[in-house]
Amino acid sequence: MTDYRPEDQASLPPIGFIAVQCFFYRPAGDAFNENTWAFPVIRELAEGSREDQLVTKVAYDDAFIDNFVAAGKKLAERGAVGILTSCGFLAMAQPLLAERLPIPVATSSLIQIPSILAWLPPSKKIGIITYNARELVSLHFERLGISKEHAARCHIAGAPDGGSLRLLVTSKGPYNFDDIEKEMIAAAKELMDEHPDIGAFVLECTQMPPFGESVQRVTGLPTYDVYTMGTWFYSGLCGQSDSIATNSANRELKTELIRADRRPPCGAPSRGGADRAEQNATLVGSGSRGRALDGRSRNG
Repeated sequence: MTDYRPEDQASLPPIGFIAVQCFFYRPAGDAFNENTWAFPVIRELAEGSREDQLVTKVAYDDAFIDNFVAAGKKLAERGAVGILTSCGFLAMAQPLLAERLPIPVATSSLIQIPSILAWLPPSKKIGIITYNARELVSLHFERLGISKEHAARCHIAGAPDGGSLRLLVTSKGPYNFDDIEKEMIAAAKELMDEHPDIGAFVLECTQMPPFGESVQRVTGLPTYDVYTMGTWFYSGLCGQSDSIATNSANRELKTELIRADRRPPCGAPSRGGADRAEQNATLVGSGSRGRALDGRSRNG
């Protein structure tokens, strides 16, 4: 393995990450974990951002958007060059945040859909695997500027009700890599069985990148997620030579950490990466605000 050192990132400007009020383990590979990325990450919490408020087919109210704008402005003041978020359903907020924030913001992996469709043959479509298929609706696509014609070239499958991913995000179950991986693979296979015209996959949920390689391996199809979007987003903000300089080493580190965190103890949040998490713990904000944000994130 390449000798990757966190200090290699020291000269790179940070990406800002708007954290939400979800309480679960976030291993390497998850968008929230700083070990996922080849560049520095700083975080701010958006108040009033529970899972049931985020994952919805209904447009967000003004107070909800105001909380994300406040967090985004703090990130800009702290030197962030761009902003990512903790939930792909925040596609609903994309134009509102883009208009009100002083730096670029990319809210959802679904932003990649038009580009993917551009290189797919016209006869091919995209399979979207989402946290909740019932709540992902046409309005999310519209808010990202995705045309009705492009949206019609997407097939959607969701994580199962009562499954490990849904239980994890709602703090009703432990992190179980193997079970979530099975759910992801099953969703991909189901989509391919029902829609043989699928030519690529997009994973909506920010908890899904650790399983993207499994989906790609099983289906043999290109697979995109918030990691691929974030890497592309940052390279345009800061120049490819700097942002890619540590990417190969960081990718190896991410893969190794994902494998090490595969099997956390049953019935409790994982401690498989606890030493790494404690070593890499950071605090929200420029000073201590009492919210330790590490692999076992208190606010995701």
